[in-house]
Formats: sequence, structure tokens, C-alpha cells
Amino acid sequence: VRPGDRVALTAANGVDFVAAWFGILYAGAAVVPVPILSAAPELAFRLDHARCVALVHDAGRAELAAEAVRRAATTIPRLPASSLTASGPALAGLVDAPGDLAMVLYTSGTTGTAKGAAIGHGSLVAHTAALVQHTLRLGMRDVVLGVLPLTHSFGIRMAVLAPFFAGARVVLAERFDAAGSLELAAAASVTWLPGVPTMFRRWSEVPGTPWQELRWCLSAGAPLPAALRERAEARLGADVRQGYGLTEATFSCVDAPPHPAAPSTSGRPVWGVELRLRGDPPLGASGEVLVRGQNLMLGYLDDPAATASVLEEGWLRTGDVGVFDAEGRLRIVDRLKDLILRGGANVYPSEVEDALQHHPDVRALAVVGRPDEDLGEEVVAVVVPREPVSSPDAFRAFAASLEAFARSRIARNKIPRELVMVDALPLGPSGKVLKRTLRAQLASGALQGRLLRG
Repeated sequence: VRPGDRVALTAANGVDFVAAWFGILYAGAAVVPVPILSAAPELAFRLDHARCVALVHDAGRAELAAEAVRRAATTIPRLPASSLTASGPALAGLVDAPGDLAMVLYTSGTTGTAKGAAIGHGSLVAHTAALVQHTLRLGMRDVVLGVLPLTHSFGIRMAVLAPFFAGARVVLAERFDAAGSLELAAAASVTWLPGVPTMFRRWSEVPGTPWQELRWCLSAGAPLPAALRERAEARLGADVRQGYGLTEATFSCVDAPPHPAAPSTSGRPVWGVELRLRGDPPLGASGEVLVRGQNLMLGYLDDPAATASVLEEGWLRTGDVGVFDAEGRLRIVDRLKDLILRGGANVYPSEVEDALQHHPDVRALAVVGRPDEDLGEEVVAVVVPREPVSSPDAFRAFAASLEAFARSRIARNKIPRELVMVDALPLGPSGKVLKRTLRAQLASGALQGRLLRG
């Protein structure tokens, strides 16, 4: 492995992953993290697209790695992570410039073909320093629980880079288990806990009492419904604040202490990051969020057309709809691609989800649009109930209760007209609900909705 090379890395959370990640960088190469739940064709695509010279993997991914290498267009050596040691010749080289490629993070593919966001060393160092010193305020006495997958931007940045920069201690869990991770956190006296809403939902359902050392928690990756935040805070005994960012522009703002909690927002911009709305609408009006600063990617790897489609004079088009309050805090309304246009009126799924999440019989839900000849799109609620709904009468009672609940909280045109019951929602590697999958299942008939009354 030589300076300028690219090396793929797929492994569960653990010391081997962290050692390999830093080892690749210090050798002057760029690391290409690949989620451990990837299928062989997905891994092979990344090997070919990033032109990787090697693939580092753990024992649990040996068969996946072998199959992906067989599918790859070029011959790529496989290196078991546990075989890498600190002995041997001096490192091949170090970074020559801040713009040197450090990492290629592939988007989750929720909006189409995965693209490789190219991250530079300068961005990694500058943004990590800004987060730690100006926003997170982590220190050497902090203990961070790493249950987020380190192959994802959120995990590697918040569970490794930020605490390492701060001199904090990291406690890694190989896989997410709600009860087990809380036991680990309490035993290790964890002081700071980052996670995605799906994790906070499962943590909130684990019986038990909080531990005293936890200062606050950070939720990101998807909107955090108010009802879920309240339940998680009651179980964990600490504030659950929100952050906002994306693979291409990580953590643009965070609602962090010591600022008073602003549960409906993602907080103020991180030091060194600028945010504005496209078209500069008046205060209180919504628009597409634009980001500029040291947190931006260099561009999409070997894809100038895709890069040009999202970068405008140094500003990144996020595809997210947001609004600023008078204090300069950003509230994300929804994804542009998730926006439902019903009868000419905008319906933001996150607003409907936030309202319905408070229903006592709803464990989880997602709101999506389905094509409709009359209205353009119709609002559909895909719900995971807390208890099985096994009979037609039980379904009708649940539907009537949900509709009445919605009528007291949101406008009539936003109330879902169809209800789908599922055992679980489809999730991506980072824990995000795959709404594109739900829309496709509705369109194909794989998911059948039933009309709510009215």
C-alpha cells in the first residue's frame, strides 16, 4: 500500500477496525469503509469504483470478502484485520496537503445509485477540532459509547475521531443490542452517548434506571420525534439533543450544551460552517438548506457531473428543507425527495410522523407518498404497532383511533388516508428508514394499504 492508494475496510466495531483505519491513513492511503451488512455485489462495486488496491476485513466478513473479490473486475488481495501489526518497515508516507484524499464514504443509496463522497484530511482534522472544542466540549475525563457502526460517517466521527482528539476513552460494542449496550454504558460510566433515533427508541423500551455520569446524548441521522425524545430522556436521565449533517457535509449544526435545549431544532452551525436557505427566503419561511465550510467533501469520487449538480459556488445543496428561527437555529422540515405534494399542497412527512408518534399504540412509523390520479399523491402511514393487530375488527379500531388522534394534532389535508401494518420498517446501514423502499413496495403492491375512515 503506497501513498495515494485506496484500501477498503469492512469489519465490526472493535480495536482491529480502529487500528486498520488509522493504519491505512498513516500509510498515506485513503480508507474506503464498507458497512458489514453489505451484500457481495455492493462491496464489489465499491472495490471497483474506488479502484481499491486491497481489502481489509475481519473474520466475520471472510466469506463476504472472498465473494466480493471474485466479483470485482480487478485482482485485489484480502488482508485479515487481525493479522496487521505495528512491526515492520517504516510507514510508506504521510499526508502532503490538506486536500489529500483521506476517506471515501459511499452514500447509503436511499436516493439511488451509491456515490463516493471524497473526504480530505484537512476536513477531517479541522472539523473534528471544531466539533470537540467549540460544540461537543469533550475532554479527557469523558467516556463515549461506540455502538454506531464505524463504517458510517456518524460512527467514525463521533465514536472515534472526536473522542480520540479530545483524549477521551471509547468503549466499543461490536453490535447494537439495546439492553446489553445500556449495561455496558452503565458499567463503564459513559458520559456521552451518540446514536440514531432507532437506537434511542429501543433504549427507551429497556426497563431500568439511569446512571449518574451521563451528561447528554446526541441523536442524528434522521428526525427525532418529540414523543420519542421524551421517552428516551426519561429512561436515560439526560438530555437528548439533535444534530444535523449528511455524508457530504457532516455535522453542520448541533443543539449542544451549554445552550438551553431547543428540542424542535438541530441547533446552531458548528464553528467554521455556514448555513443558509436557497433563495434566501424571509425569516420563518422554509427552503432548501445550503452548507459551506470545512465540513464539506471534496466532491463525489470520479464523478464531476454529480459533484456539479450539488455544488453551487462553494455551497452544497443538501436536498433537505429547513427553516431558521430568530436565534439562528436550524429546524429540518423534511427531505425534498420525501416531500408529498397532495392536491397542490405540501405535506412534510416528518411533521405527520412527529404527531402520530405520540399515539400510545404506535411503536414506530414512517409516512410516505403514493401516486394518486386525483390528488397527485396520497399520504400513507406505515406503522409498526406495539401489539399485534390480528383481526379486521382490531384493525378498524386501531385505524379509527389513529385518525382521531391525528385530527386533534394536524391539519385535515395532512392526515394519512391509508394505513399499512408491518412488523418492522426497512432500515439502511446507518439506521435510517428506507422510505424509497417503502414507496417502491407500495407502488408494486408488495405493501397493501387500507383506507382510514374519512
